[in-house]
Amino acid sequence: MTVKTIFLIIILVAITIKDVAKLAGVSHTTVSMVIHDDSRITPATKEKVLKAIKELNYHPNYLARGLVKGKTNTIAVVASFFSSPFELDILKGIELQMDKRKSEYNFNQYATRGNDKIKAGLFSSILYGKRADAVIALNLKPQKEILADYKKDNIPIVLIEEMMEGVSYIKSNNVRGAYIATEYLIKKGKKNIGLINGATEGDETGLSPIERLEGYRQALMDYKLPFKKENMVGIFYYYFEEGKDALNTFYKRKSNIDSIFCAAGDLVAMGVLVEARDRGISIPGDIAVVGYDDIFLSSIVTPTLTTIKLPVMEMGKKAINFAMDMIEKKMRWGQKYILQPELIIRESA
Repeated sequence: MTVKTIFLIIILVAITIKDVAKLAGVSHTTVSMVIHDDSRITPATKEKVLKAIKELNYHPNYLARGLVKGKTNTIAVVASFFSSPFELDILKGIELQMDKRKSEYNFNQYATRGNDKIKAGLFSSILYGKRADAVIALNLKPQKEILADYKKDNIPIVLIEEMMEGVSYIKSNNVRGAYIATEYLIKKGKKNIGLINGATEGDETGLSPIERLEGYRQALMDYKLPFKKENMVGIFYYYFEEGKDALNTFYKRKSNIDSIFCAAGDLVAMGVLVEARDRGISIPGDIAVVGYDDIFLSSIVTPTLTTIKLPVMEMGKKAINFAMDMIEKKMRWGQKYILQPELIIRESA
């Protein structure tokens, strides 16, 4: 007996929407409207149908429906890692918006681990293995060659914090965010500003670190301060521990920095704060610190963290809206949405 035959038998013996309709004494269309919480259904009818659903232990067969329509009812979310507050807040935004839209879609996570070969393999297997109806990519983008196949098969791709010609994306104005962070430190009288940033070269080099470096350099130039490579420390994973190591690196280099702009995010900046405390360094007395993202913990650490507010959950909400609307042919490829950063002033600078 083939897998296909077994699957068909399972569908045939399973409770169907018609069984629910018969028990409730309504049409199968009415049952479908109740399942989708249609406002046109009266409370009494809804209660009757829900009672029948519970009695029969009925579950809508989304897999069978997907096979009939040639869909998976799944959206893939691809990122280098899913361990930083940025990715977690993106996922939270996606979940909240899917719940708000009463979506039948699920989403699966795929991590490339910062490796270009793994990334290429994932984008290929998602497309050719029919794993998803759309892809949301965080801080990375597919190769141009496979993008053509995605377009040919009409499998939408939505980028977050990246850009490609003809591809829909949601991103923030990173150049502006880095500029206003650096400018704020300059106006506080800081002359030797350190930068902790993500990788700007190598596998899966993201657009955000490149743009934030540009904003930092532009502010220094506008205020006639020198750009010093020794005042830069690059990190890879965006972990708390990397912030501690970065501060140690500045001191090993004897950089004599009077402030730090942590473009790599608030979690890394918090590592800086802890290492400074352990070294007996006063924040902001000896070194002022500005982070990026404005995650929840930024307002409760000691000292509270001055940072650039980035509405990350909003990015997740917009991305899932783009993906679902493109699947449902309500939106064309190539749409974009830009969010503007905001400086949040607290105790660390």
